[in-house]
Amino acid sequence: MSARLRIGIFCPYDNHGLGHAAAIQAETDLVLKSEALGFDEAWISEHHFDAGSSSPSLFALLGYLAARTTRIRLGTAAVLLPFRPPVEVAEDVATIDILSGGRLDFGVARGGPFPEQNRNFGVASEETRPRMLEALQLIQRLLAEDEVSHHGRYCQVDRLRLTPRPLQNPVPTWIASASEAAIDDAAAHGHGLMAGLTSSLDDVGQMLRSYRERNAAADPRLVVSRFYCSAPTRDEAIAEAAPFLQQFFDRRRQLSAGPGAVVPPTNIEGFLARSLIGSHDEVRSKLAEHATAGPRSVLLVPTSVDAGRRCDMLATFGTHILESRPGD
Repeated sequence: MSARLRIGIFCPYDNHGLGHAAAIQAETDLVLKSEALGFDEAWISEHHFDAGSSSPSLFALLGYLAARTTRIRLGTAAVLLPFRPPVEVAEDVATIDILSGGRLDFGVARGGPFPEQNRNFGVASEETRPRMLEALQLIQRLLAEDEVSHHGRYCQVDRLRLTPRPLQNPVPTWIASASEAAIDDAAAHGHGLMAGLTSSLDDVGQMLRSYRERNAAADPRLVVSRFYCSAPTRDEAIAEAAPFLQQFFDRRRQLSAGPGAVVPPTNIEGFLARSLIGSHDEVRSKLAEHATAGPRSVLLVPTSVDAGRRCDMLATFGTHILESRPGD
């Protein structure tokens, strides 16, 4: 029998117009609800300079969630390494891992095509990938080795001893990117892969093939995020999800690089095709397709602008979808 498909949630900490304090409380409630329902993982995003998002300080959020939860694994999806001092990231990772009792999953990314981030952090877009890869190499060494010296292009330390050290050794690590350079690095070091909300199942398959061509012995541990809304009928599900998807789509177009930038999918129908949105039967079928594509985990983004309904959706998933998930 195939391994059980892990189910978690992805928390983008979106602000749907009620303010950032309400957004943070709503996503906290969602994590607590997901743990109570037996979900496996909760991953927290990092976004900057975006009025529609409330999660620039994901380590602060994770420290709070570590204190409020006992079992669910907590992940970073993802730390934007080009914009952070890597030594401080290593210290935060170790501290959160201790606070959570060894439940931290460490995902990293270069940052999306959002010019405000590059401009305000003073990092050119063409530097984000090499900065991410070098910082990740240094962080991994700091977490694992007693003493580290590193003299790279962007980071320099001499005989540095990280204090404190994490409980997990190693701390499970993911790279949120489908680029060949990132997959090269992930496969070379045995890191996992993360596919985003806009990745198609074809994209997922290509990422897995590329990884395994480079390192057949390593486990890509692919994590994929998906918008989720199920209802007795497809029309009901789409009616509830559409306002959330429209907000997400509009923000994405506004934040993406350049007024003429094309970042697929280019319309709401494209998001629906990449989602777990539809009737209960349709969502069960889509989930089975995802399991066959090969990810280790599917992360849900309950797709409603109403915070209470998002928590209700997790219970609906448990009742109508989760009990029949592939591999059980």
